[in-house]
Amino acid sequence: MNDDRAFLRAHIPDYAEYTDEATRHDTDMRIRAYVGERLAALQQRLAGKLEPATVQQIEALLLRCQFTDQAFTKHLEHATLNETVVAALLRADRTTIELADRLPDVTAAEAPALIESLDAQFDRRSVPLEHVDPRPATLEVEAST
Repeated sequence: MNDDRAFLRAHIPDYAEYTDEATRHDTDMRIRAYVGERLAALQQRLAGKLEPATVQQIEALLLRCQFTDQAFTKHLEHATLNETVVAALLRADRTTIELADRLPDVTAAEAPALIESLDAQFDRRSVPLEHVDPRPATLEVEAST
């Protein structure tokens, strides 16, 4: 987990993990922005060299980078995340960034497979949250009689 944390902090300014409710949305936004910037650069660098289907893949993934995944953030919003879940989120974010870091060197022929991998990785980012209760922990107060 510490290697993933160090990697992410080296790549994402102010990466704050997911331990603090107040920064969870910001952390997610920073990951999406990192990927989106590299996708936009790829789109520009390979303009006119990409198949129309690949251009559509990139545009769809750019939209995904621009907007919050509501299911993902719903689980993040008030949930209590244990160390295992946070470690899995860090690992998923690291994998996402590692894939995005390949974009500057990808060729037009390689682009479709990498775009598909990135799209699938965005889906996998939410897997650690599937069994996390999105509701905040509450204290049960005994009724006084």
